[in-house]
Amino acid sequence: MKALILSGGGARGAYQVGVLQAVAEIATQHKLKSPFKIYTGISAGAINAAFMSCGADNFSLTAQRLSKMWSEIESNQVFKTDALSLGKIGLQLMGELSFGGMKNKTNPQRALLDTSPLHELLRQNLEFSKIQQNIDNKSLSAVAVTALDYKTSAAITFVQGQANSPMWERTRRRSEQTQLRAEHVMGSSAIPLLFPPVQLDERWFGDGCVRNQTPCSPALHLGADKLFVIGVRKQSETADDLKAQNQSSSPSVARVVNVLLNSVMLDGIEVDIERLKRVNDFVDRVPESMQDKLNFKKVNYVWIHPTHDIGAIAAGMSSRLPRVIRYLLKGLGPLDDASEIISYLMFEPEFCKKLIELGYQDGMAQRESIESFLLED
Repeated sequence: MKALILSGGGARGAYQVGVLQAVAEIATQHKLKSPFKIYTGISAGAINAAFMSCGADNFSLTAQRLSKMWSEIESNQVFKTDALSLGKIGLQLMGELSFGGMKNKTNPQRALLDTSPLHELLRQNLEFSKIQQNIDNKSLSAVAVTALDYKTSAAITFVQGQANSPMWERTRRRSEQTQLRAEHVMGSSAIPLLFPPVQLDERWFGDGCVRNQTPCSPALHLGADKLFVIGVRKQSETADDLKAQNQSSSPSVARVVNVLLNSVMLDGIEVDIERLKRVNDFVDRVPESMQDKLNFKKVNYVWIHPTHDIGAIAAGMSSRLPRVIRYLLKGLGPLDDASEIISYLMFEPEFCKKLIELGYQDGMAQRESIESFLLED
């Protein structure tokens, strides 16, 4: 069974959409209407995974619709960008930091940005009722999004799937069956400090990347034996890496936040792919007659990631950010030091279209691998 795995990265999620366009084009040529039976996502990948699962019965059409949404997205559709809202948040944070011990406040400001517009965007574009319809008509086996439970600090993978979908529990990570709705996706994509936690019943959730260092695991638990994984970071040295190597002065706050966000948001999927490759290499060295006795198996996968530095692209387009956001980022240090942060927050049409085009080109560059994957039984 084939699974699509989408990692996190804020506005970098637009890159995934371009790769999906390439996959859709190839699938259409081979008359494959529903190439994936399992969709899993974390953070921005949760938005894309949920969207695609709503239209799993027509992958190509759904990929087109998803591309249209990302091509037209603006920052004010994800978080409030007006000076009044951001000024109010800033004053609240200053007040809480300065007088927190003297104030009796039960609902302190919990993040730098107000993401209530994102909830409306999801409500307008995702028809969650169609997920169950696609499960019932066998176009979809399961969809899963992962979020961090702030109370237990465990990664919770919310699964909507067939009645017999397997559940699991491991150290600091487990699954729960549910009917997905916008709040699950909002919780999974709530980047710590930048976006506020999201309440689900009596619990509060944040970005699923924080605790989940095995993003491929949910798909494997759900029965996938072939994985199509899309990352959002260039694998060789980036401009941010090179700049840091040549920097002799103390790092700015922006540089520190860059490193922390990348560690939280992007490292997990790359480490998991390395682990998967090592397991596959080991199984290949075991005589075929002995492989049935192993407690793990080889998993075929396709791993697509950017060939260009998305952080550098974002830094070159920093002027497209809302003025107030640029002002706030400058408070952390030079904008050159904040290129990675900018890439998470650059929900602007010109930037997202560039990433979609890059994703499409990278996908088509691996056309042969994609065709082999899609046509494999």
